[in-house]
Amino acid sequence: MQLVCYPCLSKEFNEKSRVMVSDLTDCYISQGPTIGDVDGDGHTDIVVPTLSGNIYVLSGNDGSIVRPYPYRTHGKVMNQVLLVDLSKHGERSKGLTLVTTSFDGYLYLIDGPTSCADVVDIGETSYSTVLADNVDGGDDLDLIVSTMNGNVFCFSTPVPHHPLKAWRSSNQGRNNLANRYNREGVYITPSSRSFRDEEGKSFWVEFEIVDKYRFPSGSQAPYNVTTTLLVPGNYQGERQIKQSQTFDRPGKYRIKLPTVGVRTTGTVLVEMIDKNGLYFSDDFSLTFHMHYYKLLKWLLVLPMLGMFFVLAILRPQEAMPLPSFSRDTDL
Repeated sequence: MQLVCYPCLSKEFNEKSRVMVSDLTDCYISQGPTIGDVDGDGHTDIVVPTLSGNIYVLSGNDGSIVRPYPYRTHGKVMNQVLLVDLSKHGERSKGLTLVTTSFDGYLYLIDGPTSCADVVDIGETSYSTVLADNVDGGDDLDLIVSTMNGNVFCFSTPVPHHPLKAWRSSNQGRNNLANRYNREGVYITPSSRSFRDEEGKSFWVEFEIVDKYRFPSGSQAPYNVTTTLLVPGNYQGERQIKQSQTFDRPGKYRIKLPTVGVRTTGTVLVEMIDKNGLYFSDDFSLTFHMHYYKLLKWLLVLPMLGMFFVLAILRPQEAMPLPSFSRDTDL
């Protein structure tokens, strides 16, 4: 087990959390908490779901309950609460939205600052965390809900997708239970993550390190970044081609990776670990030499076109009589 530290949790949290514990003694907690700035005040909050149906938001400064929480559902909450920024394009973010299911059969979308909720009647129960990602290939963020009946629901939102808004697993790969958007993380830029076929000897991967922690936490540098090219079994060389670098400040960076010499697919994985041991990652897929037949087509067509143009250019401009080989000639 790896011990990690969330830098925005105040030392006073441990000292004053006894009050918080006494307030939650009548609640059973089946899942771990999630972390993020719920009400948009610039301070870290901790979201705790309970079997009693209450969802508590605790201040990262002193462990006190953030009002107007707790929010009460009408059934048990058996999953971690998803924290996601659902502000629309061009709209100023005012906090996070809490997304979860309850055993009353509803999907809850709770506004962080006001605790006002929109609900969707799915009529089923769920033990799994609601996930968020771009599922249908558009430019919006989708919410994925799986239920105990074996159904998987996908709800579209009007929110533009961003790699740091995606939440693909409950712990986001390893040990990160915090919202990443406008906080901390690493993501591959849209120009690099677009699906494409590489045919040269190497290609560039551009990624951006984001770190927007405020005082007193400050920068979480150094950032240890490892970029890995994963190739399948039909490649006879190394299955993992890695490059590691350490960066001292956030920003955009580029790394060159070699291509493989066979016709295959691949995945580029960018991983980052900050000074506290928190793990962040992003990835995209691409192909290698899948369209080589297009080059063969031009290798056949271009010589024929070249000969045609040469004959057209060197063609005699004036008509000339054909040579005669008749024997009826005067000597």
